[in-house]
Amino acid sequence: MITSIPTPTETTEESIAYTTLYNGAELYRTMTQEVFRKENRVLDRAKTALDDLHTSGESVNPAFSSLIKGYEKLLRQSHRLVTMGDRMQQNLSELNRELGVSEEKYRGIFENVTEGIYRCGSDGRLIEVNPAMATMFGFKDSAQFLSAIPTLQALFCNEEDYARYESLLVVESVRQFEVKVCGPKGLSLWAEISASAMHEEGNGRHAHLRSGVVGVLADVTERKHMVEEMCRLARTDSLTGLWNRRYFMEVAGREIARASRNKTQMSLLILDADYFKCVNDNYGHDIGDKALVVMSRLLLDSVRDVDAVGRYGGEEFVVLLPDASRKAACYVAERILKNIRRTKIEHGKGAFSMTVSIGLASLEEEETLDGLLKYADIALYAAKKNGRDRVEIYSRSECPCSVDEEGSEASACAGREQ
Repeated sequence: MITSIPTPTETTEESIAYTTLYNGAELYRTMTQEVFRKENRVLDRAKTALDDLHTSGESVNPAFSSLIKGYEKLLRQSHRLVTMGDRMQQNLSELNRELGVSEEKYRGIFENVTEGIYRCGSDGRLIEVNPAMATMFGFKDSAQFLSAIPTLQALFCNEEDYARYESLLVVESVRQFEVKVCGPKGLSLWAEISASAMHEEGNGRHAHLRSGVVGVLADVTERKHMVEEMCRLARTDSLTGLWNRRYFMEVAGREIARASRNKTQMSLLILDADYFKCVNDNYGHDIGDKALVVMSRLLLDSVRDVDAVGRYGGEEFVVLLPDASRKAACYVAERILKNIRRTKIEHGKGAFSMTVSIGLASLEEEETLDGLLKYADIALYAAKKNGRDRVEIYSRSECPCSVDEEGSEASACAGREQ
């Protein structure tokens, strides 16, 4: 008699469900092996009975023989299917294990990395942020962050920056996009964003639609300030804070090229502190440095914001006056002379005043920066030679302009063509 595979009882089903949570694959293999052993015993008994009938010479129903052969074939095929199922179960278990490991790694990175990580939906709303991003903007945890800032766009200080970010996402992934972002209570910081869009899987018209965005946001405020400070130090004189000679020459070169291109006026002043060696000898180099700092402040106070002031070297300074005629430059030079002359520089035992000599040259057609500096230096030498505390003008005309103490135009020339 052929026995069929017994239907599992309710208790057996509960046991399988419970054990599967911990060792389901092993239990499954054990049960299937037991079932096949029982079925093989049944098949062996049926074959033995058939052989006994043949041996005794009794007639055998052909249907019985056919049934045994069919059951044997069915048992072989069932065994193959179970073996295939076992392999699939093993592969699935391995995939689940690897998925668990990957999830654990992702969570470890997500929770502990110092950079902010965010995930947005297709509508731009923030779905998830890590603790580092919440802390970056002054929140206690991720939930508090998401409650206060629902979208990534809300972090951008400038709408144009967000539009640029979105356009990069459409064309390609965003890589090291530096932007200023704003948080609550006036918080702002410089951030570097890298992000990529996720798209719908499958075919059809929704296959390429964006399903979300995953990105990393790093706080680069300190680095930004360091770079800016390095640039400032590379451009400025460490004592006076004015442009150093190298950067002044760079700025002046650009301005002269612009003036020549636009056919606009421009003038240049070179200043030198009178008898500055005596200041160092009589009061010390620390007081001499103080005097240079005071002179630098007076120079900045005497010119416009668009004018460029630099320390040319030692006690020499240069002032570039864009869009300034020779006459306008004369007024600026006289104002500088007056402001420096009436300023007292204090030291331990009192105070002293200083004067400067100034050489002025104005840009003419096809003039170069080197030529302008050369002519202003010649005029400065003339100012030193003619008594100091004065301005001399290098001019190709017979009589360059001059201004008197009150700032009105003088009738006689204070300088002569050099």
